[in-house]
Amino acid sequence: MKRLATLLLLAVSIPTLVPAGDFNSLVREFSRQTGAHQTKIPFFGLARFVVAVSHPAGASELKLAIFENVNGRQGDFANTAEGLVKDERWNRIIRVRSKKGREFTNIYMRPEGNKLGMLVTTVDDGDAVFLQVCIKPEALDRFINEHRGGERD
Repeated sequence: MKRLATLLLLAVSIPTLVPAGDFNSLVREFSRQTGAHQTKIPFFGLARFVVAVSHPAGASELKLAIFENVNGRQGDFANTAEGLVKDERWNRIIRVRSKKGREFTNIYMRPEGNKLGMLVTTVDDGDAVFLQVCIKPEALDRFINEHRGGERD
């Protein structure tokens, strides 16, 4: 029982001890510039701990920020996110916009040592989301090949 309590304490505290660096700065600045407030996600620290320990599909870090109730100003939120991300040396690889201009999704990448950082920003009718993950490309490739469903090279 003590071991389980220790593991749970670590799961909750490690994500706050490990520096999140520019992700937290990005989220804080986004909130400051737009006036949006980040929604807290219960037990997300535990999810981050599981990813950090088990490395599913080569992932080693998981960071998430959700902002609710951004109705009516999607374009402003998307432009603010775009400007902040450029300041952090992310390279956009995918950009999707809805025809009505109310939904935006961008995927960015940048090298982080022997890993690859990936950042997804999305703004839709009611929410803005930032998701960052750090992956090992070869482990992700192996995962994709193992789960391809019958197709082989």
